[in-house]
Amino acid sequence: MNKLIAGLLGPLLLGACAAVPEPDAPLPWDAQVVQGQLANGLAYRLVRETSQPGRLDLRLTVQAGSVDETDDQVGVAHMVEHLAFHSRAGGDQQLRQRMTGLGWVQGRHFNAVTNYERTQYLIGPPAGVRQAPQALQALADLAFARDYNAQDLERERPIVIEEWRGGLGVAQRMNEQRTASQRTGSRYPGHRTIGNEAAIRSASLASLQAFQGRWYLPNNMVLSAVGDFDPKVMLAQIEQAFGSAKPGKLPSREQRELPLDDTLKVFRLQDTQSGSNQVAMLFRSHEPDSRGTTRAALRERLIDRMALAAMLDSLRRQPREPGVRSLIVQKTLIGEHSAVLGIAAAVEGQAHAQALQQLLTEIERLRQHGFSEADLQRERERIRRLGDKTLANTAPRTFEQWVEQLNNAAVQGNAVTERQAIAERYLDVLGSIGRSDLDARMRRWLASPDRVLQVSAPGNTEVTLPSVAQVQALQAELAGRALGAPAQQVPVAAARPKVVMPPLAAAADITGRQVFPEQQVEHWQLSNGDRLVWLKRNGPEGKWLLQAESSAGYQQQGAPAWRLQMAAQLALLSPSPGMDPKALADWRQQQRATLSLDHQPQRLQLNLAAAPEQFLFLLQSYRMSQRVSVDPAVFDEARDEMLARLRSRPGDVREQQERVQRTLTYGADYWQAPDIASLEGLTVGQLSADWRRLSGAPVTYYLMADTTPQQLEPLVRQALATIPRQQAVATQPALQQPGQRREDLAIALEPRAVLQASSFQPHAWSPEAAARVSLLRDLANQRLKAQLRGEASGVYRLRFDTELNADTQRIESSLSFTCDPARVDELWAMAQKTLANLQPDAHWLVAERAEFLRQEGKRRDDPQTQFKRLVLSDRHWHDPRYLQTQALLPEALTLPELQQQALELFPRGNQVQLRLLPSPTALEQAL
Repeated sequence: MNKLIAGLLGPLLLGACAAVPEPDAPLPWDAQVVQGQLANGLAYRLVRETSQPGRLDLRLTVQAGSVDETDDQVGVAHMVEHLAFHSRAGGDQQLRQRMTGLGWVQGRHFNAVTNYERTQYLIGPPAGVRQAPQALQALADLAFARDYNAQDLERERPIVIEEWRGGLGVAQRMNEQRTASQRTGSRYPGHRTIGNEAAIRSASLASLQAFQGRWYLPNNMVLSAVGDFDPKVMLAQIEQAFGSAKPGKLPSREQRELPLDDTLKVFRLQDTQSGSNQVAMLFRSHEPDSRGTTRAALRERLIDRMALAAMLDSLRRQPREPGVRSLIVQKTLIGEHSAVLGIAAAVEGQAHAQALQQLLTEIERLRQHGFSEADLQRERERIRRLGDKTLANTAPRTFEQWVEQLNNAAVQGNAVTERQAIAERYLDVLGSIGRSDLDARMRRWLASPDRVLQVSAPGNTEVTLPSVAQVQALQAELAGRALGAPAQQVPVAAARPKVVMPPLAAAADITGRQVFPEQQVEHWQLSNGDRLVWLKRNGPEGKWLLQAESSAGYQQQGAPAWRLQMAAQLALLSPSPGMDPKALADWRQQQRATLSLDHQPQRLQLNLAAAPEQFLFLLQSYRMSQRVSVDPAVFDEARDEMLARLRSRPGDVREQQERVQRTLTYGADYWQAPDIASLEGLTVGQLSADWRRLSGAPVTYYLMADTTPQQLEPLVRQALATIPRQQAVATQPALQQPGQRREDLAIALEPRAVLQASSFQPHAWSPEAAARVSLLRDLANQRLKAQLRGEASGVYRLRFDTELNADTQRIESSLSFTCDPARVDELWAMAQKTLANLQPDAHWLVAERAEFLRQEGKRRDDPQTQFKRLVLSDRHWHDPRYLQTQALLPEALTLPELQQQALELFPRGNQVQLRLLPSPTALEQAL
């Protein structure tokens, strides 16, 4: 499913084309792509890309998914993907065993995924093109061998059940409701990719093989390859692996389209654990004209994009009625020619009736008046800017971009074309598109008689659904009125004055400097007590990075953590007195000077990034964040939102789970989420006082910028050294308490157990020890999945995470998995045993060191990684030595040290576990 959100027009200028003599011929492929078909119909697309020597990425796309199942095959498409790895292709070993025997790791070197309309098998062998024959043969055997048996099915069935079980939850329940309403009448709602428990338990070997025999045909597949290979050699290898497969006749695909009618359908979307609150009108239609690659289709797509963007702009300009937070439009493409246009109003509180009234009014207003000439010119200019930007971009596609482009082409059935040529085509056809084209397109969408009204409300909020007759009567009444033309400017009531940043203060001093020439780093001490640690190179995409951190964490005596976090979050949104908060947000967006907050128990951190020419704006944006008061309007809006959520969802399962988890782990609930009484008694003065204390703590700035001291110094002296500071804030670490503890919480709404466990081991931080822990994390995940999933067939979703925390000087580890409640004791014992016996061997180390060296080469060239290592080095040693010693990291990966450290990953003496179990109601429903 592809979602086109108005205003996001970048995809128009991706996937290129070259000029052709025929005015309406399909657009040709990029010359760098070698593409064609084998005699049996298998399509191939090959790109030689040598920037990463030896690397190979292979993807086999089967154009069949769950919507292609028959009524008695629910869930079968996904189960075929699982069972394909059990095929033996006439040999003794299953394909998964064969691949792991080559040193390939599932999830890293091979994987598969199924959705409504396709199944993909992915292989990126660790030895790259040297293993191309084995990788291609593995893909061919996955697709065509089909010699898995009934015993394989019974072994894999519990794993698929656990995948289904692991996906349960509020997001799944709400998505099912959205799909059932948006695609009502089609096969989609009844054919979720995962299927359902009953279908998975009853699926037969014959049904799997029938589905695979019907759809897994070479003439229904696309093979994409990107890598450091000779295309002629690769094509010969493809022919060798795939050429003998027999083509077949493909069934029709009408099941992928939405069957349309001329009625209005009304649906409620609601779940006790969901906060969704909106009213949306969906217009369903068929539009085959915009899906091709001809010049006419290209023009149709451009009209679609411009009309959609103009609709969004128009909706945003209209004054909001009370109870309506925002209006948005979105378009979804389904199948080959089905589309759904959705216009939604976000609701405040229980103002659904008011939201529906404004939603229908704005739809009718657009229908009556269409777009203005200014709308047309605005969209034309937007396309021109994007076109000019694409024409100016002469950089070749990267390895990853080629993989993405070929994958998108296989999924969408498009060609990969040259960027500059497609930009020229779009700019050329742009002049033929007038306001009447946009008006006609918009009115055609809104005239669709097949409509769906979705009404969603948060939690257990009561909401009365309007009847079809009531909605139709309201639409008829609005259609009979002459509505005013859409506003062309931001409403006067919402007009925001131009943001004027206060002038910078008189320059303060830089009182100390220390230079580290080998690492290209300087340390500056500022007169207000702040520090600057400067790495003299640019960040990602040539941007400058600035990270400001202080001791002002939220784990403090005398103030609840939630209130300190709320103070920090709202302070960043608050402008100077007399300035509109939304005007500040607009200014930051326009100047690309946005801030992100990372508030931790012992640290407050602001992250900023900007192009060099925008750096002054970034500093002004940061200075604005250091004000001493929270804006009352920002406070009122945030508090009202929190109160509404608490009142609508009093029994939030996730919040209860997290509260118990914190108490169990740390000995007390350091967060102590606010209750209604605490929020009702909260004042803006309290938060402002909290922020004055937090923002007064001295700051260390970490800067990544390729500039000179002469250019940087005036900015630092005026914008940063002049911010008044007070004293450091005393915080307490959030540390897991020693000892073993367990608690069972039977409140889950799903028929599953979720086990969350953690442990720790004191260990001094060093880059070398941290690298060893990182490698052992991967090994632990492999071994746990092999045992709990492969051996016991008991889990699908499992995650083990561990890191050497430089702040706490501990190895901190966590384990989580979902499973059948009846098996949780068995699987927990197996996980403990696996982690206790986690001993790496020499064979594993050889492969991991090779992979580590490859990845470390990338990390040393990656600006974000180097910036992170600069910060870690300064926190630990107050100098940049990590940037110098990182080249020695591979030498630290010795077998004795790894084996010793493996014993410290998950010590039993400090294991804490929480088991989230089904509530009695959930158990009854499961039976």
